[in-house]
Amino acid sequence: MGARVEVFYSLQSDYCYFLLDRLIGLAGQRVEVVIRPVLGGVVRLPERFRDRDALEQRYFATDTARQAEYLGLPYAYPQPSPIAFKPNSLWVAEEKQPLNEHLNRLYVGATRHGRGLAFLDTVGRMIWNGSTPGWDKGDHLKNAMAMIGLEMDTVLAQTNWAAAKTDLDANARAMLTAGHWGVPLMIYRDEPFYGQDRFDQLIWRMKQTGDLPC
Repeated sequence: MGARVEVFYSLQSDYCYFLLDRLIGLAGQRVEVVIRPVLGGVVRLPERFRDRDALEQRYFATDTARQAEYLGLPYAYPQPSPIAFKPNSLWVAEEKQPLNEHLNRLYVGATRHGRGLAFLDTVGRMIWNGSTPGWDKGDHLKNAMAMIGLEMDTVLAQTNWAAAKTDLDANARAMLTAGHWGVPLMIYRDEPFYGQDRFDQLIWRMKQTGDLPC
């Protein structure tokens, strides 16, 4: 059996998107990259985001723009956001989240079909690269799913919200067991590597163990 890396990845995370090309490159080195979908942190662990203030948010905006530029990635905050927030607030709206549920049903369904990384390369990239404002309208999602060999309506019929939420919650618990709550979280030989800026350390460890050539 070859090397295996599990990746807990949220569609709501800028930093997960920043890691995507490196994950695809890793998979190209005959490493099994297993995508484990989780909800965005503001939904999954709202108490951890309760005290975020304006200073932190200003730095976050600066850092994400800079990191995208550093990586040479096209980047823009999704329009619309997959998660609905209260007006002028970082708090998640109390009403249902139909767009978030719809998107994560597709995500979990694609993962169940063994197409998790491909889904991120099409749908996930479309959401974050700024190419498709209104990505939720028309046939954008349907066409992106077709690009990875999946029929959107079939995936939705196979994966209702209750089924998707079961997988998402199980993955959220597995993250905590693995050693962290944040994304992206990479697990290699039971060792957690949290954050896209720890990818180089993951590669260093895999070279140490002989799972990647030095």
